[in-house]
Amino acid sequence: METIEGDALRISEAARQLGVSAQYLRLLEGQGRIPAARRVFGCRIFSAEDIAHLRAMGIGSGKRVKPVEEGNADA
Repeated sequence: METIEGDALRISEAARQLGVSAQYLRLLEGQGRIPAARRVFGCRIFSAEDIAHLRAMGIGSGKRVKPVEEGNADA
């Protein structure tokens, strides 16, 4: 487990717990779709409360919409 301080987790561990990639969390943060993560020495860190909040927002819920493929718009 990649802890930093107390219950704080690095982005890779937080992403693992949510079932998403760290890159996906960075993308959502960059787009402003999730709150900016705290940083310690330049590393994004998440608390248990942060992870619970992201789950409540639907992050990692498995409810993803597949993009419509070209030529298969009726799917």
